[in-house]
Amino acid sequence: MPFNLEKFKTAYQKWVSESLPEYEAGRMTEIVKRYPFVVSDDIPWTPYRGRPSEQTFALVTSGGLFLKDSQPAFDDVSIHGDPSFRVIPKSVSQKDIGIAHAHYDHSLAEQDIDIIFPIHRLNELAEEKIIGKVADSNYSFSYVNDVATLVTETIPEYISRIKADGVDVVLLMPV
Repeated sequence: MPFNLEKFKTAYQKWVSESLPEYEAGRMTEIVKRYPFVVSDDIPWTPYRGRPSEQTFALVTSGGLFLKDSQPAFDDVSIHGDPSFRVIPKSVSQKDIGIAHAHYDHSLAEQDIDIIFPIHRLNELAEEKIIGKVADSNYSFSYVNDVATLVTETIPEYISRIKADGVDVVLLMPV
């Protein structure tokens, strides 16, 4: 997805400086309308190949999930968001997960994490041999306004990790 990173950075810095007072006052509606969204000229698409029963699957969500006892929560206060990610093991239980994302209602996900991160359903598919296996490491992001850092630092690290884990299929769970 090629886009002009320097042009985005300039527009983003302008957006932050103009929007920060409204953001801090909690007036999101108008500043979201002015955000310099990245619009791709093309759609990156890779046709699915292979047999699910022979492949490794991983989940990634933008739900702001983290492990309460061992990982820091995402920064859900900054106008920039938090471009980092958290590794969520395939064996995670509901009670171990926290949610740090200020831009959606967490109430249903707090009752059943599979609503936004269907790791238990994916594990069931592996047990039933419908898919080969679930990756040991799955991932969560939170909200991110700082696309430059996300694209130049975070995504390359994430891609390196899933390749090293032998992941064949990534299921995206946007929130």
